[in-house]
Amino acid sequence: MFVAIFFFVNAVVVILTINHDFQANDVGDAFVKLREVAKYADERLVAATNSLPLPEPPQILADQFSLRVALLATLFSQVLLFGLVGIASKQEFSALVRVLKLNEYSFWGVWRPATAVIAAYLLVAGYVYFARAFLPGILVPESTIPSGISRESSTLAIAFAATVVGAPFTEELFFRGFVFAGLTRWGFWPAAAISALLFAFVHFDPGSVVPFFAIGLAMAWLFWSRGSLWDAVLFHFLFNLTSFLILAAN
Repeated sequence: MFVAIFFFVNAVVVILTINHDFQANDVGDAFVKLREVAKYADERLVAATNSLPLPEPPQILADQFSLRVALLATLFSQVLLFGLVGIASKQEFSALVRVLKLNEYSFWGVWRPATAVIAAYLLVAGYVYFARAFLPGILVPESTIPSGISRESSTLAIAFAATVVGAPFTEELFFRGFVFAGLTRWGFWPAAAISALLFAFVHFDPGSVVPFFAIGLAMAWLFWSRGSLWDAVLFHFLFNLTSFLILAAN
């Protein structure tokens, strides 16, 4: 079912982007951009000198249409994921709320996920430093949110809805409320490890597997230690919100 959701969402992206130059990320860092501009300048000079048609300028920045389509597809997949949990758990929404203790959380306890977020950021920063110094480039974590989202307000708004509002609840409902909780009969560590590994892999960044695996373990512990999914949801919300604000400010 999860595979069906993945392919369905990808099919939507393909249909919406037929005959469109789909580019959801910049071509690279500032040096790569400069190289592309210099290459274009050389090609244009050659064409002008030889009275040839001038080449099209390179697209070095993420295309906003591409970003909006990808982000809307992400929102759509989150809605489907929410429905998947309801169908697969075979429980009514009200019963699921009670099982996950979403109806009995004291928000005075928000210090737990907030403290865990600070620890997670220190862990990620340490891992990034280590990866850049000792690991191949493919294992250096990259932001899973494209930097180009901040260039247009509409793209930024959709990105906020997908990453800060939708992802914390739907992903925690699935990875911790469904996968982890369903596997706890095997014990905490096997259930936490499997759910964390799945969580890390669906972000599609090889460099983020290790830190996201550790974060997945932390969110599993937050849920398991008090039995309320809210701790994991709030951790996810605060972590994504911090990352989003840092990215949007740059």
